[in-house]
Amino acid sequence: MKKFFTYLTMITMAFTATTVFTSCEELWRDSEDREEAYTLEGTWTGYIDTYIRDRYGFSGDSYRTTMYFERENSYGGWGYEVDYDINSRYDDYYYCEFEWDVYGGEIRIRYADSWNDVYIYDYSLSDYHFSGYMDDGTSRDIHFSLSYDERFDWGYWTRAYTRSADNKGFHASGKFAEALNSK
Repeated sequence: MKKFFTYLTMITMAFTATTVFTSCEELWRDSEDREEAYTLEGTWTGYIDTYIRDRYGFSGDSYRTTMYFERENSYGGWGYEVDYDINSRYDDYYYCEFEWDVYGGEIRIRYADSWNDVYIYDYSLSDYHFSGYMDDGTSRDIHFSLSYDERFDWGYWTRAYTRSADNKGFHASGKFAEALNSK
């Protein structure tokens, strides 16, 4: 009987320790993810660098992007992004709405145009700078470097292209539209 009791006690202690350590890890992870989601909220402008053909069909060293993240809950929310040619912002651009969340130290973005989910990883995020790598499912890593931008005017983009019955949450013009239509 004593042998059975000792065996049962050891199993109970092992189960309790596993549960406690797992719970502590999950609590820590959740607080880190909440902090990242809180810091990410707002508008970020900068460059995405890749020399490989990107999802719009362009190749080159970099292009300009601005992303807006609105936090809807503790771990994520919605937003929109505009990628554009710096010399012709209103003629050559791609605008797309997205949903986002933070889990386990990665940021996942789900675009309205049904493109693959994009995962942001190995990133650095502060109140004023956001940089790291994106994986868009095309077997290549994309480097980005963005700065907090409280002066970007979203008025033009959100008035013209916010989701409606005719608009599915994305719009392209100029060379971005040509690349999108050629697919």
